[in-house]
Amino acid sequence: METRILRYFLTIAKLGTISAAARTLHVAQPTMSRQLQQLEEQLGTPLFIRERRRMVLTKAGLAYQIRVQQILAELDRANQAVADLNNDELTGSVGIGCVESSVTNFLVPVLHEFQQQYPQVRLNMYDADGESIKDQLDRSALEIGIVSTPINAAKYNYRQLPVSDRWGIAVNADSSFRGREMVDISELKGRPLIIPHRSLVHDEISDWLTADGNEIQVVGEYNLLTNAAYLAAAGIGDLVCIKNAPLPAKAHLTFIPLTPERHLDHYMIWRKGVSLSEPAQRLVNHLRSQLSEQ
Repeated sequence: METRILRYFLTIAKLGTISAAARTLHVAQPTMSRQLQQLEEQLGTPLFIRERRRMVLTKAGLAYQIRVQQILAELDRANQAVADLNNDELTGSVGIGCVESSVTNFLVPVLHEFQQQYPQVRLNMYDADGESIKDQLDRSALEIGIVSTPINAAKYNYRQLPVSDRWGIAVNADSSFRGREMVDISELKGRPLIIPHRSLVHDEISDWLTADGNEIQVVGEYNLLTNAAYLAAAGIGDLVCIKNAPLPAKAHLTFIPLTPERHLDHYMIWRKGVSLSEPAQRLVNHLRSQLSEQ
């Protein structure tokens, strides 16, 4: 099977119509339709259903999409590895997923030093929460993840990073907590809260608030902070976040740490049993050497 047919399939899945995929890839629409039909016949199952002029992946199509993404990512890395053998200067790209936290202050100087050493390597950054980053690693869309605790790292190689952030709440100007140096966790009982949607983080926060019989009242969840910050600014709820979270200035929120102290640690992770591209492997080695020196 030609890889171009697999790329047709992925583009249709992404854009939702054959016509849009054909325009994007500069391929005649009848040709793409015929190739998709042949692919489905070869697999013996439909990959899409047609709903209101859109192509929606079937259960088989979703499973096939994940495997195809992994296969093509590995193929691209193999092609890059061969190209690197004939090139005295390291080239290529590294996909890096990173959470929103003070870990960026640690990571940026390391990446800058790496880029100075290998100027032909492109760093592709992906901002998301830990669950999204791990999903992208599993799909081979990323090679390295910078994630925060709590994590389930059983299927990943990992190294802890020297970064820790304290949990607290961000409140608007009308909050009864405004002006406080700290807020006791027990004081959040019954208050409307906006919390991270990661299941492991959700469970951890619930444990804090229910330890003394307190009830958690969640009015919203978020994966990235910007929109959640504006919800908090409007008075919808207190925003549970970390001290060095990048809150938008226009939201005019004030961060107040929680007591007893609760902290969030950070890890670099990459998949076990999967060969990294040469640029990604050198970046992992570079980060490891930085950690060894500290």
